[in-house]
Amino acid sequence: MSRRGGTRVKATRKPIVVLAGEDRNDRRSMRVLLEQWCPDMRGRIVEINDKPTLHAASSGTLAARAETLASKIRARAVLEEAEVACVFVHEDLDGVDSDRHPVIQERVEKALAAAMRTGTAHYVLAVAEIEAWLLLFPEALSAFAASWSVPAKFRGKDTGRVVDPKKVLKTEVSAGRYRESDAPLILEKAADLGLVVRPVGHNRSYALFRSGAVECCANHLAGGAAKARRRPS
Repeated sequence: MSRRGGTRVKATRKPIVVLAGEDRNDRRSMRVLLEQWCPDMRGRIVEINDKPTLHAASSGTLAARAETLASKIRARAVLEEAEVACVFVHEDLDGVDSDRHPVIQERVEKALAAAMRTGTAHYVLAVAEIEAWLLLFPEALSAFAASWSVPAKFRGKDTGRVVDPKKVLKTEVSAGRYRESDAPLILEKAADLGLVVRPVGHNRSYALFRSGAVECCANHLAGGAAKARRRPS
């Protein structure tokens, strides 16, 4: 098991931070980044395994799904005998960045906030998917596998505009060797190299996730204001 990834059976510090995501690899990836941006989250992060299905839901369905997710978060808090500081809920947009992203982001985050009884809800709508975030770290990709290289046409760009970043990683970066389970390990390399606060290029969803992490750390965790990484510009 990755030293940063995985799910602790119980949190060792309170209040807790709860993660929900599309799968285990995505939750592990979020954990790596959160603990790097906010060291005070270490020992607080717990996960729920249900896959969120929020961004394409109708208004009535969205409210019901948000309430179901919130009830599971509250149940986890009861299990932990802890208050919830913050919640981070991940989904892939499954499409390139566009004017749709902030509309969906705000709509779902409002639904989550209305359903939550405690803590702050942050919706992590990755564009187009978490693999687009990996393209922000060409040095980490090469450190993960010496033969992997990000082509110049993808460096220093808005990776949220890359069509099918998973395919790019498989066919143009890794010669077919990239697997989804590599994502959290690549982000660990980026963390070890000090890159997660200085990506090469831009991705709106990555920047929003980082801003949410800094806000949670500074405002909802003891000592977070001193430890949180600088807010992105």
